[in-house]
This record gives sequence, C-alpha cells and structure tokens, in this order.
Amino acid sequence: MMDVNTALMSVFQDTSPDFQNKTIAYINRLDSQSAKVVAMAEDIPMPQALRSELLQTWRITRQKLAYFRRELERADGEFRKELEVLHNALLPEVISYQVKLGAMMISDTCKDGRYLHRWQAIWTNYTY
Repeated sequence: MMDVNTALMSVFQDTSPDFQNKTIAYINRLDSQSAKVVAMAEDIPMPQALRSELLQTWRITRQKLAYFRRELERADGEFRKELEVLHNALLPEVISYQVKLGAMMISDTCKDGRYLHRWQAIWTNYTY
C-alpha cells in the first residue's frame, strides 16, 4: 500500500510536463511496435483464421493508440492530467496481455522458433 508521501510524489510526477511528454512518447513507441507486429503477422505460418485474428487485434490497437494520442493532444488542464494517468495505468496492462496472447498464438501454431524470437524482439523493453 502506498503511503501519503509516495502518493503525493506520484501525483506531482504525473502532472509534470515530462510526464505528459513521456505519455505521448510511450503511445508513439507502442504504435511503432504494433506496426511491426502487423507487418510481421503477414509472414507467420499459422492458420489463416488465427492470423486474421492477430492482425485484427493489432490493427484495432493501432487505431486506439491514434485516438489516445489525439485525445491527449487536444485535452488540456485537469482533463489532460486525468487522461494521462488513465492511459499510464491501463495501456501497459492491455499491451502486456496482447503481447502474451500473441506469443502463445505463435508458439502454439508455428514450429519455427524464429517467429517467436522476432515477436519477442519487437516487445523487448516496451514498458512505460
């Protein structure tokens, strides 16, 4: 559990300009990595239905990241701060789940370990 001093420090850090820039940079980096996933998914030797699901998931993710970026860029004041905290809390969890799910899909259907290795290389150091 977080003590009061830690909570206050966190709130201060979360509203600083550096935090705001980090949030946009993080969204941009996730978009870049997810673009690599979409390009890679076309080549993965897996059943077409599964490939389509993987592609659809990451295309939707890229659309959502674009909306998040625009929303943050247009917002100001307290609303922007709330959006940044929300995105900071949710995005890593959502992306982490999708990365694990994609790795399982590749691992379960593709005997060639190079594809799983490429997947893992894309997602090395993607945390906020």
